[in-house]
Amino acid sequence: MDVTKEIRAALAALRQAESAGVVELSATGPAPASAISARESGLEPYFGTVTWTVPPSYRAFLTLHNGLRCGRTVDVNGTGVDYEFDIADEVALVELTADLVHLPGHVSRGDGRYLSTNHLVGFAGAGYEAVWCFDVTQPGGDGEYPVYYDHQDDYEGRARYAGSGEWEFPESATPDFPSFAAWFTTMAGAFAAAEPPVWIPGLGSPGLRFGERGGTAAGADG
Repeated sequence: MDVTKEIRAALAALRQAESAGVVELSATGPAPASAISARESGLEPYFGTVTWTVPPSYRAFLTLHNGLRCGRTVDVNGTGVDYEFDIADEVALVELTADLVHLPGHVSRGDGRYLSTNHLVGFAGAGYEAVWCFDVTQPGGDGEYPVYYDHQDDYEGRARYAGSGEWEFPESATPDFPSFAAWFTTMAGAFAAAEPPVWIPGLGSPGLRFGERGGTAAGADG
């Protein structure tokens, strides 16, 4: 399946779930060319620069919607809890990345080695200060960037050393998803499912990982 068909199929599943009252869905119209270029040129990290190109499957989504929010209430121990994923428009993407993803300059653990998250670009909120990000320094041969779940309160986060580019915690280097399309189809399937997967209550919390289990959140039961 090509990425455009994959994106459309995921959107169709969400719309069907919306019609059934399972999710709340809101979306804008297609992204104009100016909104796509603003994503690529509008980032202003606290130090250095970020250069990236909107990857193919994300671009395929943007030809349909400049932004989209999906929410669902899930029963957690007898209490209804709201969860969401919120694909940012061009203005929110810049703000999200600056506010919750990029580190200020001269941040270290006291060892004199400065940390950086300039390799990350946040494209979607996951609630409670969690962000879905592209690692724009790791394009694949198909132009896709891997996707990482990042939370500013996660001690073993997604930072790299500014000088060498090495990961501060090598175990954090494993992507959660290989591409936007893989991420979006997983989110759509999870939110639209009759029974949501056990990892959904982890959204918005530090430490959620998918890559270690090939698509199942680490630490989840089942």
